[in-house]
Amino acid sequence: MGEIAPVDIDNTDNDEGLQRALQFAVTEYNKASNDMYSSRVVRILSAKRQIVSGIKYIMTVEIGRTTCPKPATDLQSCAFHDAPQMAKHTTCDFVVYTIPWQNVIKLLTSNCK
Repeated sequence: MGEIAPVDIDNTDNDEGLQRALQFAVTEYNKASNDMYSSRVVRILSAKRQIVSGIKYIMTVEIGRTTCPKPATDLQSCAFHDAPQMAKHTTCDFVVYTIPWQNVIKLLTSNCK
């Protein structure tokens, strides 16, 4: 069985699976970072879906630091920092592997620069 190539996800806003995977990746990112503020997604730069034995989401996103100290429960309502030295925008490559019908979700790659 050949590997199926990743496919671009065009309408990222309406892709529930992608949004869930992204939320998971950012939550894990926030847990792992030693920043006192939570970060959240500024924009999705690219997103692909690859069907393996589950679904793999391959994403490149820009994340920014919010004014909410950790742990923030409702990230989407957190404002981004305005001050340039506080804003700290980062580009991250996330790969999240999911098996929705088994409730499995894993962050395989988290690479931020």
